Amino acid sequence: MRKLLLAGLLAASLLVPQLAFATAASSYGLEATGTAALGTAPTTAQGDITTFIGSYIIKPILGLVGLAFFVLMIYGGVLWMVAGGNETTVKKAQSILTSAVVGAVVVIAAYALTNAVLNALTTGNVSGI
Repeated sequence: MRKLLLAGLLAASLLVPQLAFATAASSYGLEATGTAALGTAPTTAQGDITTFIGSYIIKPILGLVGLAFFVLMIYGGVLWMVAGGNETTVKKAQSILTSAVVGAVVVIAAYALTNAVLNALTTGNVSGI
């Protein structure tokens, strides 16, 4: 139960900063300054759903996947170091390390493929990988 509570607190501490929205730039007079300097109001993508999904869903999930990869690599490495010549423990550590690397490669490849497909659909070119 204690480990579950600790994991929940860790996940909440990683996600809370992503959910906090900053104060609008117009409240500081930056929009008026930009209009005076450029002649037009600056454009923002606050209402764009792809920006929202990328900033508040995909980035935190990729951060958690990176954290899981890091923890598995440390755990597998420590397990291998303290194996003391026990062949089954060494095999288990190698399996954990191999699985962590394969999982990270799969996640990175899936992100790259999704990014390329969405970029091709929205802009018409595939050069944004």
